[in-house]
Amino acid sequence: MLRLPRSVYDHMAAHAVAEYPRECCGFLTGTDDPDSWQVHRCRNIQDELHAKDPAQYPRDARTAYVFSREDMERLFFGAFQPPGARVLGFYHSHPDSPAYFSEKDRMEALTDWLDPEPGYLVLSVTGENAGEIRMYRWIDDATGFREIPVELV
Repeated sequence: MLRLPRSVYDHMAAHAVAEYPRECCGFLTGTDDPDSWQVHRCRNIQDELHAKDPAQYPRDARTAYVFSREDMERLFFGAFQPPGARVLGFYHSHPDSPAYFSEKDRMEALTDWLDPEPGYLVLSVTGENAGEIRMYRWIDDATGFREIPVELV
């Protein structure tokens, strides 16, 4: 079970509402101490990619997300605080849709590149209201992704 601090959820939920009706995206860093967890908002460039090449990127930001290059560099090369902090998870929103891990989410998830494996959090959002949040974690090739219960604390 993930015991997610309410303040972390609130930050992600505010990001989802601010980006609505587009999907928001970002990542979490910290240590094993939940008081160290930090939300890093990222810029969703899906609309830009769709506008440049709709054949290659048929979806717009209402149903898809791609982190900007700057955010990917920050993710891979950033120094996070406090010392010992690591990437704990990724998050994105599903506007006007339930919080579920879609087939596209599964295909684009980054697995086997961080240890321990980060989780994937999905928030539902409708207008000015963020709703449920669910988490999914890669287990192994045989099992794939499994939903991990989330408790807001």
